[in-house]
Amino acid sequence: MLFQVEQLTKNFGGLQVLSDVTFSVDKGQIVGLIGPNGAGKTTLFNVITGIYRPNAGSIRFREKDLVRVKSHRICRRGIARTFQLVRIFPTMTVLENVLVGSIYGKRGSKKQARQEALESLEILNLTEKKDAISVHLTYSDRRLVEIARVIAAKPGLALLDEPLAGLNPTETEKTMRVIQDIRETQGISILWIEHKVDAVFNICDKIVVLNYGKKLAEGNPEEIASNTKVVEAYLGESPAHG
Repeated sequence: MLFQVEQLTKNFGGLQVLSDVTFSVDKGQIVGLIGPNGAGKTTLFNVITGIYRPNAGSIRFREKDLVRVKSHRICRRGIARTFQLVRIFPTMTVLENVLVGSIYGKRGSKKQARQEALESLEILNLTEKKDAISVHLTYSDRRLVEIARVIAAKPGLALLDEPLAGLNPTETEKTMRVIQDIRETQGISILWIEHKVDAVFNICDKIVVLNYGKKLAEGNPEEIASNTKVVEAYLGESPAHG
C-alpha cells in the first residue's frame, strides 16, 4: 500500500469537518475525490500535507506515519500538491517557479535541480515559456506551471486540488492528458479533487466520495455511478448546484 488514511477526523471548534475517513491509494493509481462543496475535500488535503493536524486517525505513506510531520518534511518524503487557487510566484519566471519544486522536494545539486525542472517543463510543453514572467501567463498555463512544479519535486504521490477549475473544454482535455501522462511516464500516483465529474469518471481507477465530512462511497467509476446514495447526494444534483 502506497498511501492510506484511517479514521481521519478533523474538528474546528465544535464543527466536525472530517469524520472517520478511511481510504487508500495504491502505487500507480489515479484516485478521484469528489463530493459537494463543503464536503471536506480540501481540508483533507490540508490535513494530509501537515497544514492542519488531525484530531484523530492515522496517515501513512510508504509505511511511515505522517501525523505530526511538518509540511516541508512531508514534501521531502514524497507527497507534493497543487492548490485550489493557483499559487505560483507571479514575479518569477516559469522556470524559477518550477525550480522551487525541484529544490524544495529533495536535496541535490543546483545543476540537477535545474535539469529536473527543465524536464518537467518539457513534459507539460512549457519549455518555450520557461523565461516568461508568470504573471503574464494565461490562467490555464499557470495551472500547468503548478503541476510542473509538483512533477519537479519527484513525488511518489501528487495531490491535485481541482486542476480543471476554470478551464474551457480544450484546456480541460489537455490537462486530463497531462494527468494521465504523469502517471504513465513518471510513475506518480495521484489523488485528485475535482468537480468535473465526467473527467474523473473517464480516467480514475477508483473514486472516493465525501459528503458532510464522511466517506459516502468508495469504488471504481462503474460502482460509484450506480451507487444510489451517491446519485442522491451528489451526482443527481443539477449542474447549477453541483
